[in-house]
Amino acid sequence: MPELPEVETIVRGLARKMTGLKFSGGTIRPGKLIEASPEAMLNTLRGKKILSIGRRGKHILFHLTGQWILVIHLGMTGKLQFLPHPNRQEKHTHAIFEFQDHPWELHFIDPRKFGRIRFLRVACKEHLEGHLRLGPEALEISSEAFIHRVRGKRKRIKALLLDQHFLAGLGNIYIDEILHAAGIHPLKIACTLSRKALLRLHGEMRRILQKAIQSKGTSVRNYRDETGSPGKFQKKLKVYSREGQPCRSCRSLILRKVIAGRSTFFCPRCQPERNPQLK
Repeated sequence: MPELPEVETIVRGLARKMTGLKFSGGTIRPGKLIEASPEAMLNTLRGKKILSIGRRGKHILFHLTGQWILVIHLGMTGKLQFLPHPNRQEKHTHAIFEFQDHPWELHFIDPRKFGRIRFLRVACKEHLEGHLRLGPEALEISSEAFIHRVRGKRKRIKALLLDQHFLAGLGNIYIDEILHAAGIHPLKIACTLSRKALLRLHGEMRRILQKAIQSKGTSVRNYRDETGSPGKFQKKLKVYSREGQPCRSCRSLILRKVIAGRSTFFCPRCQPERNPQLK
């Protein structure tokens, strides 16, 4: 699934190319990806100008005239690509948005159909937050606020960081990398972590997310940016999807365990559990 660095990369690329454009029409396939009728969405979009493009967690937000916001979540395999018209339409294209006096189109492609497109009219930021129901941004939360949110939580730290209501933007890839860099076992109960460990976790979270954005994201499977280009951070992964391979820090073999329904990769030496009762 595209996570914070991938979504941020797409947002920055689209913002440079699409800010100021006006929607003129397009085609949308009916289905569960669209939280409205395609005809109603296209009719409402028509003539709306893109004022800005931003991100909230893993959601891409097109801020439009008239207090409207087009919200796109890429799900597991979704892609947004800005392409010249005419262009070969990929098999799993679910929406094509066209623009006034502009020869390019925005294509939403999603083979597994876990993505979502919503169209909201919001009067204020609080109204939008009420719709999205997300925790603080992983790159914006202060160390003290982060520690305060973790304290008292009895969930495994991996499961807690996956929860978008707790913290927005993180996913499986970067959580594994962050926990490894911070030397924290993914099964640790959050409230048992020391202040020193939480400060280290917060610092590594910021560092790794920023490095991943600089590398334009991680392309392990499906992710591509708005031009169709892959990211480069996969070359720097130390544990994710490396089961049975030597840790790049200590040479111990990387292990895999399912936590909160997700494959979790970690180094038993760099991330000692130390609490046998939590196995």
